[in-house]
Amino acid sequence: MCGLVGILGYKGPDEERRQLVHAMAETMVHRGPDGEGYVAREVCALGFRRLAIIDVTAESPPFPNEDRSIWSICNGQIYNAPDLFESLQAKGHTLRTETDTEAIPHLYEEYGADLVEHLNGMFAFAVWDEPRQRLLLARDRAGEKPLFYWTDGQELVFASDLRAFLVHPRIPKALDPVALRRYLTHDYFPAPLSPLQGVRKLPAGHLLIAEDCKVKIHQYWDLADYFVQPDLARRSTNDLADELDHLMGQAVRRRSRSDVPFGLFLSGGIDSSAVLSYLAEQQGEGVPVFSIGHTEKAFDEASMAEITARHFKADFNQLILDESHLADGLRRVGPGLGEPLGDASTIPSHLLALFARKKVKVVLSGEGADELFAGYPTYIGNRVAEIYNRIPRPIINIAIKAALKLTPVSMGNIAFDYLLSRFVSAAEQDLVERHHTWFGSYSPEMQQGVLAPRVLEALAGDDPFGSARSRIDGKNLPDSLSKLLYMDFTMYLQDDLLTKVDRATMLASLEARAPFLDHDLSQFAAGLPSSLKLKGKSTKDILKKTVRRRLPVDVIKRRKRGFNIPFSKWLLHGLGGEFKERFSPERVEARGLFNPQGITALLDEHLSEQTDHRKPLFTLLAFDLWCDATFGEGVRVPIGENLESTG
Repeated sequence: MCGLVGILGYKGPDEERRQLVHAMAETMVHRGPDGEGYVAREVCALGFRRLAIIDVTAESPPFPNEDRSIWSICNGQIYNAPDLFESLQAKGHTLRTETDTEAIPHLYEEYGADLVEHLNGMFAFAVWDEPRQRLLLARDRAGEKPLFYWTDGQELVFASDLRAFLVHPRIPKALDPVALRRYLTHDYFPAPLSPLQGVRKLPAGHLLIAEDCKVKIHQYWDLADYFVQPDLARRSTNDLADELDHLMGQAVRRRSRSDVPFGLFLSGGIDSSAVLSYLAEQQGEGVPVFSIGHTEKAFDEASMAEITARHFKADFNQLILDESHLADGLRRVGPGLGEPLGDASTIPSHLLALFARKKVKVVLSGEGADELFAGYPTYIGNRVAEIYNRIPRPIINIAIKAALKLTPVSMGNIAFDYLLSRFVSAAEQDLVERHHTWFGSYSPEMQQGVLAPRVLEALAGDDPFGSARSRIDGKNLPDSLSKLLYMDFTMYLQDDLLTKVDRATMLASLEARAPFLDHDLSQFAAGLPSSLKLKGKSTKDILKKTVRRRLPVDVIKRRKRGFNIPFSKWLLHGLGGEFKERFSPERVEARGLFNPQGITALLDEHLSEQTDHRKPLFTLLAFDLWCDATFGEGVRVPIGENLESTG
């Protein structure tokens, strides 16, 4: 895990360019506190911050090839690096260290841009080819590592963190209104969008090639290519479960390579518990595991995590959170992420990362299983909605009204009234809109009520669900569940969960690795028949069958709860006054992005316990904290003038 930055085509003096690259890299010291590197050629300069995990005493990248004509920097880990080193040395290449990054310029000599086909890992890297005057940028298949870029056709700038772009004097500091709408719709910024106008994310599984600052982007890997695998449908469930078991063990083993102490984030659910079972099998007793408990019992996962840890004789470490911890976490995370993220679990994730960093420098986690094996209740909800929409409307209206009337508003974790109201809010919409309304915070109707007139004017004709629809257009996805899984893999996983894990851990200088995202495993999982993923009300059915013999029975039967915080109650009893002050009509008016009356109505409804608005209010809070850090406290935010194609 590291931070990278680069500039192509800068017109100023060499010393000025060096100072600029250094200043941009300084915004990412938390990503790489162990060292800094820099190299400059005539038209390209690369900067790097290092978090040392492999060959920790080696110098910091950038690393060149033998004649120093090709240079590379890389954020992440290449898990098959030892095999690559052996292959490169057999071809006559000389490597001076064991760091993963050093393999990349030599692989580029052998394979050019196709080198990505030879990598198993999580990565965002840059290669500068001096003879061809070519810059290559690449991002891993799932999007575990971030990579942003900006170009005006004369200069190209890239970095791991959005804050690096704020240092550059030529990059406009303005909000992209389309990106704001997508953020309100999804609680995150779907690639290629970022909140800054003109700054784009390189999507997962993509390459960017720039020659003379002219950019071409190419997708080198797509999970959609693996959803139809007829040979898997012909095999027995037991045979498939055996192969899944093998692939899981292989993925965990690959991610256990480290020259520093490592452990596991353990939630007590199936995914991280399964990872622990393989770790214990391969490493033996005493694997350090880190879990969170809450003084608010509805949100507490630690008891099941402890049962699992003791089952595998792991070294169990528990952090108990109360309201004071959460307030401190919010103050750290709000301005520390570099971009807004409307996911309240970022706070406990970061606090857990700080806690784990006292013992280890690397952790494994369970991200990716839900999107590959159908773990979310919304997948069941979609099937229920298909039945729901065949029932006559008068009967539905009477039944739903009665149910909502009999169910009091609760501020607990995944309360029935909350789930019911969210189901009804979008059950009649099409597949894309229904799914993302359930997952997101602000429906199109809510956005009309909370956005300021100047923002709505800039968004005329825009489809709030445009990013989601574009994901599945033209893709060969065999059924509705496959479409939902693919959207979630390429959107919610990439731009929410992996963003959360990367930023929350990197803010603590901790590396996180996700075995479920090994591409051999994810390609196999995609091709499994949908009936083996979602079977009646049983989510992740094939995964449960695979790990049943490994895990305590209570873990298998446990209902999915999510990694949440009691934000609803926190607003009612601790944060409400501060929230009202932050979103006072005067301050909202001064910011110029939202309608003061609409925001006041949302907050009043929540504080009076009429409606649980936990998600939209946290999404709003995260965005406002980012605006403070980016544009200044309470300052009016400039909006970009020209809308761009979002894809």
